[in-house]
Amino acid sequence: MNKNAIAIALTCAVMLQGCNQQPDPAKVQADVTKAEADGQKKVVDAQAKMDKVVADKNKDVVGAQADAQKDAANNPNAPAPAANNDVNKAQVDADNKIADAQYDVDKAKAEAQKEVADARCEAQVGDANKTCKDSAKASYDSAVAAAKAKNDAAHAAHK
Repeated sequence: MNKNAIAIALTCAVMLQGCNQQPDPAKVQADVTKAEADGQKKVVDAQAKMDKVVADKNKDVVGAQADAQKDAANNPNAPAPAANNDVNKAQVDADNKIADAQYDVDKAKAEAQKEVADARCEAQVGDANKTCKDSAKASYDSAVAAAKAKNDAAHAAHK
């Protein structure tokens, strides 16, 4: 064998050995910790947005109810607040916006869980890593599908 062939063989052996080495546990744990923190931030941000949507939409509904009560007091032929179209429209809009915000919270939770699972998968090598990541993706897809179905059902109920 010539020197180049030996050098190539050694280089390949070193590279293959690197592919089969276990990842540094400290780095994996640091990545998991970061993914957990990032995920918590996503969920908290989505929850804060939802809380704002709920407050804004409740304010819209209460405003529509107050307007309807004022109309009913000033006009004996006006519909009762419960039958007022503006009140009903405000309530449907509120319910749909809140359902959308809840979907965002549910999706943020699914994304956070996937990111943590992906970070934990880095402790695996080879096929185990791929299987782990495939499982994390399947769990994420299932959670997002469930959140979408819940959102679609809420919209259908408020038409």
